[in-house]
Amino acid sequence: MKNFVIWKTALKSILKNKKRSFLTMFGIIIGIASVITIVSIGNGFKRDMIDKMSMNNTNKNVSNITFNYYDVANAFTAGEVFKKSDLDLIKNVKGIKKVSFYKPKIILTERQIELYVRGKKLTKKAERVENTSVNLLVGRQIEPKDNETLNKVVVIDEVLAQKLYGDPEKAVGKGFEVMNELFTVVGIKASESGTLSMENQEPLAYFPIKSYDHYFNKPDRQAILDLETEVGANKQKVTSEVLKQLNFSGSMRNTGEYEVYNPKSDIAQMGSILDNLTLFISAVAGISLFIAGVGVMNMMYISVSERTKEIGIRRALGATEKDIRKQFLAEGLTLTLLGGLVGYSLGMILGIVSSIFLPFAVRPDLFTVGLAIGISVLIGVVFSYMPASAASKKDLIDIMK
Repeated sequence: MKNFVIWKTALKSILKNKKRSFLTMFGIIIGIASVITIVSIGNGFKRDMIDKMSMNNTNKNVSNITFNYYDVANAFTAGEVFKKSDLDLIKNVKGIKKVSFYKPKIILTERQIELYVRGKKLTKKAERVENTSVNLLVGRQIEPKDNETLNKVVVIDEVLAQKLYGDPEKAVGKGFEVMNELFTVVGIKASESGTLSMENQEPLAYFPIKSYDHYFNKPDRQAILDLETEVGANKQKVTSEVLKQLNFSGSMRNTGEYEVYNPKSDIAQMGSILDNLTLFISAVAGISLFIAGVGVMNMMYISVSERTKEIGIRRALGATEKDIRKQFLAEGLTLTLLGGLVGYSLGMILGIVSSIFLPFAVRPDLFTVGLAIGISVLIGVVFSYMPASAASKKDLIDIMK
């Protein structure tokens, strides 16, 4: 029997019982759509994060130096890694144009702050801003001049003001203590949730970004340097000379070793973590595919029992066990492939729609296409083989009885 005829017959058999076929495919559609949505969003987030991390150092003349402690415990007790004497030493190396501390380009605007309300510790979301334009009950917005002058001011949510000061409208001008630093409340934002529960994910406090960073984001130690070499200089030789000088005369030479830092290793590690997280969540969503596969097997067994006479006629006309097995396998594969294609389309639509509300783009790729087809084929083969095998082993004499 030609393959074309087998697939044509399989499609006819599926269309003959449209409702049953659709309900069987529905589980596959939902399962594939869930996995594809998660994978596509995960891949989009990964690309966005890696793109931002890759922007850290786009200057080809810049290399990075870090410090590796002999005893890891020292890393938690030591102070500054690079002192002024180290910077002066590096600047005197021939070929060095500029030395500065490494600054990642990814800036997180949201932070978590710890507050004590009536003796109970709360960890809530805060946001660092250039200025605010929120709906205020009373007071003023945070303005650009607050950043310029490092004003210690804050705009807080109505529900937080209620808990801290009793009356939100009287909270303006009161002190707001965060990590032993006292800020002045200048505005009260109208609450949108009305609660301080875990479900409230809205920022409850807004700080001037420069003021917040000045008081709270001071690094304990700056452990990575940017070395910019002069145009025409051999970056590798200059960097090697810097390492040689630091390991011979650097302030920390007795507690560890100065070495080259490669931001790409962090990018690769971040990509691996995101991949593993996406695969884990996809595996959880993929449980529904196993259930859908059981549904396919159940439908195929029903189809085999309903078509006993058809199997007998084909055997009488010369069809072999292999032909019968291929016929029912083709039906299972066709059913799951159709479900997989619909599920893939639905998953990509959901991914693209969700990207409207996300800060990164979700784009289809060959991996998600291959994943949808691969899973569909796997389910079709695994869960259709036993019914197909049972159909092929039916004895002609028993069928006639």
